Amino acid sequence: MSDFGIDKGRVVKAVAIGVLCSVVLAVLLTCLFSMMLNMMSGIPYGIIDYVMVAIEGFSVLIGAYIACVIAKSKGLIIGALCGAISLLIVFAVGMSMTKNNIGLLTVIRSAVMLLCGVIGGIMGVNRKDKVRIK
Repeated sequence: MSDFGIDKGRVVKAVAIGVLCSVVLAVLLTCLFSMMLNMMSGIPYGIIDYVMVAIEGFSVLIGAYIACVIAKSKGLIIGALCGAISLLIVFAVGMSMTKNNIGLLTVIRSAVMLLCGVIGGIMGVNRKDKVRIK
């Protein structure tokens, strides 16, 4: 146990599992979206960036939720960590693939991913246990 009542091993494990779930879900949803783009011809290509931000935000929300269900405490911190690490992974992959500078879309993506991580963390900690009907 640490000085603040946080088991560091549990937090590291929870964040790692949350980030892994987030990345896997983002890859799966991106593949699904690309298949939809391939099948449908009427989707404007200007919307792709914003759909990707939504996919990344949703995947971070789910990953942070899973991480906080595992950790059972400190939802704000663990959710923000999941969002930040996922953001760094997306940023590193994006910068390795293109030479574009950081723009407004990157700032929006950062805000969405961090906010979704925090919201997912809070939801994971505050979730109710299963309701049992007698």
